[in-house]
Amino acid sequence: MERERNKILVAVDGSEQTNDIIDYLSGMVPAMKTEIVLFHIMARAPDFFLDREKEPQLPGDLDHLKRWEIDREKQIRNLMRGLRSRFVEIGMPEYSAVISIQKVKEGIARDLLREGRQGYDAVVVGRGYLGARTALTLGSVAGKVAAKFGTVNLWLVGGSTGRGKILVGMDASEPALRAVRHVARMINPANQHILLVHVVRGISVSAVEKEKIFPDEYRRRLLDEAANQIKPSFDRAFEILVSAGIRPERIATKVISGVASRAGAIFDEAMREGYGTVVVGRKGLSDTEEFDMGRVTGKLVQYSSELALWIVG
Repeated sequence: MERERNKILVAVDGSEQTNDIIDYLSGMVPAMKTEIVLFHIMARAPDFFLDREKEPQLPGDLDHLKRWEIDREKQIRNLMRGLRSRFVEIGMPEYSAVISIQKVKEGIARDLLREGRQGYDAVVVGRGYLGARTALTLGSVAGKVAAKFGTVNLWLVGGSTGRGKILVGMDASEPALRAVRHVARMINPANQHILLVHVVRGISVSAVEKEKIFPDEYRRRLLDEAANQIKPSFDRAFEILVSAGIRPERIATKVISGVASRAGAIFDEAMREGYGTVVVGRKGLSDTEEFDMGRVTGKLVQYSSELALWIVG
C-alpha cells in the first residue's frame, strides 16, 4: 500500500547549487503530497585539516574545532530554515519540510547512502555535491552515490535545470515501466509535459563488405520491427501517466533510430528540445549483473551535467 505522501531526502551542502535544487523541486513536486527532509552531514573538521590528512589533536586545535562546529551548525541550520520557508511559500505545510543535521560517521557518501535507504521515495543530490569543479565533472560524492544506490531512486540535479518538460528513456523492460510509474507518482501533473523516447541503434556498414552482409533493406526492416515492438510499452506507459492525472495532450512518444549511442541520442534530444529532466531505469534489457548501473544510465550520468537525471532503482 502506497503512502499518501511521497518522502524525499534532499542532500544540502550549503553551496549555491542548493538553491538550484530547491527551485527545481518547487516546480516539480506536488506541495500537499510531498514530505521533504533537508539533510546535512557535518564534517569532522574544516577543509584545512582534511587537506592535510590530519585530525586535530592538540588542545588548541580542539578548542578551535569546537567553536567551528557550533558556528558551522548555526550557519547550516539558518540556511535550512530559509530553504524550508521556500517550500512553505508554495503551499507545503511547515511540518512537511523537516531539517536534519548529523555529524559524519563513516564518510559523507556512506552516511548519505545509509540514510537514503530508510524508506525514501527519492534522494536528491546536486551533481557537484562536495566534489565537482567544472560543469563536466560529476562530484565525487554524487558519483559514488550514483554507482551504489541500487534499489533507491536517485535524482541528480545539475545547474539551473529547466522545469516543465520530462524525457523518459524507454525500452520494453520492466525497469522502464517502473521509471514511468515513478514519474507518475512523484510529479505535479499540472506542470509537466512528458516525452517517452525509445532509441534503436543502427548497424554500421562502414567497414569493407559489411554493406553486402547487412543491405539497406534489411537494416530498415530491423528498425521497423524495433519500432513496432516498443508500441505496447508506449501504450502501457501512456495509461499509467493518464491515470496519474497527466493530460493526454501533454504526453508524446518518439522512436529515434539508426544512431551509434543510445545515451548520446537521449541526451541530444533532451538538449535540443529543452527537456530539463531525463528519467531512466537503473537497468534495462541489455544490462548484466556484473555492473551496478546500466551502460546507458552510466553514460548519461557523465553526459547530463546541465540536466536533472533521475535514476529509478
